[in-house]
Parts: sequence; structure tokens; C-alpha cells
Amino acid sequence: MNNAISRRRFLRASGAALAAVEVDAFQRETSGGRLFAYVGRHTSGFFGTGKGGGITVFRVNMSDGSLTEVGKTGPEFDDLNSDGMCTSADGRFLYSIILTPALGGKPGAGGGVAAFAISREDGTLKHLNTQPSMGANPVSVIIDKTNSRVVVGNHGALNQIVLINKKNGVPVIESPTDDATVALFPVRPDGSLEPACDVSVFAQRPLSDPSGPGAACHAVTFDRSQRWIIASDNGYDHIYVYPFRPGSRKLDGKSFPTPPGKAPRHLVVHPRAPYFFMTNEREASVSSFLFDSDHGRVEPVQTIATVPDGYSGPRVAPSNIRIHPNGKFVYSANRGDDSIAVFAIDERSGRLNRLDVVKTGGQGPREMNIEPSGKFLFVCNLQSNDVVTFVLDADTGRINQTAKVGVPLAAVIDFATL
Repeated sequence: MNNAISRRRFLRASGAALAAVEVDAFQRETSGGRLFAYVGRHTSGFFGTGKGGGITVFRVNMSDGSLTEVGKTGPEFDDLNSDGMCTSADGRFLYSIILTPALGGKPGAGGGVAAFAISREDGTLKHLNTQPSMGANPVSVIIDKTNSRVVVGNHGALNQIVLINKKNGVPVIESPTDDATVALFPVRPDGSLEPACDVSVFAQRPLSDPSGPGAACHAVTFDRSQRWIIASDNGYDHIYVYPFRPGSRKLDGKSFPTPPGKAPRHLVVHPRAPYFFMTNEREASVSSFLFDSDHGRVEPVQTIATVPDGYSGPRVAPSNIRIHPNGKFVYSANRGDDSIAVFAIDERSGRLNRLDVVKTGGQGPREMNIEPSGKFLFVCNLQSNDVVTFVLDADTGRINQTAKVGVPLAAVIDFATL
């Protein structure tokens, strides 16, 4: 054998192999790496009772949006009634609320928030710790982009209690509801959570006002500058705004009333323009608001129906809402009609124009999410036990179903790129 030739062949082969590795690494880097989806499941009973809860981990096929299961939390998390979830910006951690008024089976303990580390190898989860959420029935959780603070919104159980007071010497019954709260949690370097450093309690509806339920937080999010936390009061019809910085340890907020009886629920913030958009649970509509990020002020812009003119189907209670990463389109889920309303956004005015209403491919859309590239929308249909994938047209906003996977009591979905 000619050693020189063999050596040249070896070097060529090694160089080709090295080049292939470099190309593969480049392709993974430029394509954003491997995408994993995390689907939170409800338990079989109301408000965290029963079993079957937890989180299922999927690998996302970016060619067609299909999901392949790669793992799930074990039986020790069967009572994890997952109804709100977020992942850290660096893909290292996941946080899920535990929707219950009785954490650990203890009545009156409120709900919880669980912290997990995400495996860089296969996307699976390792439990770090769980903290009380500082309120009953938590429904929303977010983490800031520096991984220093987690914020949880607690809906409250809306349980009315019998309170006896004397007025002018006469005993009377008053029936306030439990508190709706927003809680702030410092994040340790390993991703676990410290106990809450502050809790904001929403103002209750006056007992003299019997027109609706008590306060009920239903969503928390950051504004586009991450200098403010915005929260919805689904019961007493308010929007709360809190100044925020990564080192915050206090929640000193102010509230803005919304039209009574509409029940503001979930909200999304525009990535560029000074607007956010919110579903109204007791009306088939979405509202847009102007947000002043210098002073934390909220001003209404528009309310628009999420169903076609002349709609005569089942009662619609909008649930989740999402915005395309390009900032051109908003998608709102219609429970009752099992559909998704598609809106175009006018960035100059913050007004919406309804383009289409498309069936979800299942029943009972709870929450939905758009993966980071903006190619696919995933809808969790709680009642039909599935997650449906829609491909998004980034130019027109139109959506078309492309895949479906069965997931028992699928409630919420989020993503990590590894």
C-alpha cells in the first residue's frame, strides 16, 4: 500500500467528515436547533382532583408540525393540574402552575408553581422544586428574559364565605369571595424558585355591588419593554399594571377599569407597536388597548367580534389569544364554537380586522401557542383530548390544519429550542 496515498485519502476523508459535522452544526444553529413542545395536562377531576395530570414532552417535526412523544412526567405528578406554563428564554427551565385550591390535598392551601430543569440531551424534565402560588387556582405564569423572576396569576376559587358583621347593632350576613392575586418569585441560579417575595391582592367588588363575581386574575404578561407586568381581572373587570425590573421584590401596581361584564381573560402584547390585545370571556370579542410604556397607562382602542356577523351557534366564551411573531396577525380561540378567529393588525392604530374563522379540529380549545419561528400554531383541545397543528401563512395570516396527536386533557403548550 502506498502510505502517502493512504494518508491523503485519510486526510480527505477526515476533512469531509469534519466538514459534514461543521455543516450539520451550522444547519442546527441557523435553523434554531431542535424544537421540543411541552403539553400540560389537566387532571380527571375539577380543580386538581383526580389523576392523569402532568406534562408530556414532544419533539416537533418542523417539516409538517407533527409531534412525536419523547417523554412525560411520572406518576408522582399525576395530580399536577397544568393550566399555565412557560419556558425560560434560554431553554433551560420550565415552570408550570398547579391549578388547585388545595395544594398537597390540604383545603385552603391554594395552588402551586412547579419548577423543572430541561435536559439538553432529549428535552425531558427534572423536577427542581414546588412553591405555593399564594392564591387559589393559579392560571398563568411567566418568566422574565433574564431568568431572575417568575410571576404567577392566581384566579381565586370565587368561593363565597359567610361573614357576620353588625351594622347599627344589627347582625348582617356579608359574602365576600377569596382573593385574586399576582405573586412574584425570585429564581435561583439552578432554576428553582424561592418563596414569593411579594403578593398583590386585587381589589374586591364592593359587597353592595351584586352585578358580578369577585375579582379573578386570569393572565399575567410583560409589556414589550419588560418594564411592566400587565394582569387581567376576569371577575371585577380591570387591568392591573406593575412596574418591573429583574431585581424587583415589590408589586406596587395600579388598575384600569374595563367595560363591566365583558370579563377580560388572556392577553398578548405586540412586539413593536404600543398595543396589546385581550379576549373577553363573557362576550364573543377581542379588545385592543394602547399601552404607554413610559408611564404604564392603558387606553382602550377597539372591541371586535370573534364570530361572523349573524352568528347563531352555541354561546361563545373566548379563551386564549396569540400574536404571530411578525406582529401582523392575532389568533383568538372560541370555546363553544370550537374555532379560531384570525385578525389582521393595523400597527398604526392598533385596530383589528377579522379575516377568517376556522374550526379547531377538536372540541373545547383551552390554550394554544405559536412556536418561535411562526410556522405552526398548536391548539390544545381539552374536551376532545388532542393537540392540533395548523400551518400559518406569514403573509396572509391564514391557517390550515396539518397534523393532530391525541393527548388526554391537553390544556396548555409551550416550547424550548435545544
